[in-house]
Amino acid sequence: MATFAKIGFFDAASHPLLQQTTRPTYRDFLVELFNACNISTTARKEYSEVSGGQDGELISRLLSFGHCKDKEIAAKTVKTIKFLGLYEETQIPENCSSAFDVICQRMEQRMAYIHNEQDMVLLHHEVEVEYPDGRPTEKHQATLLEFGKVENGRPTTAMALTVGIPAAIGALLLLQNKIQKKGVIRPLEPEIYIPALEILESSGIKLAERVET
Repeated sequence: MATFAKIGFFDAASHPLLQQTTRPTYRDFLVELFNACNISTTARKEYSEVSGGQDGELISRLLSFGHCKDKEIAAKTVKTIKFLGLYEETQIPENCSSAFDVICQRMEQRMAYIHNEQDMVLLHHEVEVEYPDGRPTEKHQATLLEFGKVENGRPTTAMALTVGIPAAIGALLLLQNKIQKKGVIRPLEPEIYIPALEILESSGIKLAERVET
């Protein structure tokens, strides 16, 4: 994502090329973003000449423009560019007016889950605890592994479950007046995380915890 930001795909301002009557293709727009980079006229000419070339040539351009620090990252970027269709000779829809619109539209189309496809959420936290009374240092580990579910033909993503349910729990605790503190509170207070974890576990979402000394 950092490389796409450097290319200019996260710019939310209206782009002149996308305001023209004739719609550019995704490839045209990618070339334009590269041409807008702070590079020499010679380098711009070289890129225009090889814009239809092989992966190796695109990798070389990414490296020469300073968007990527090493060849491995550049190769992954080119693979992602092609996966998202940002290198296709297809016209960009009229509802895209900025570079950010373009990449969001491509991601929504190319990264959408197919029917009955499941996602996975994996969280792993390690916290090292030091006690002031001289007790041995402890390492607390908590791991969450959750998969998307399909019930009665209707899919629910793991991301929706692990984000939506905690948000609903927070709202429930507030409505039940079980949270006495006011203002913006981080979920590090016992009155928040203890009942929240209990409700999560009853909903089938549970952290595997381990303590090492």
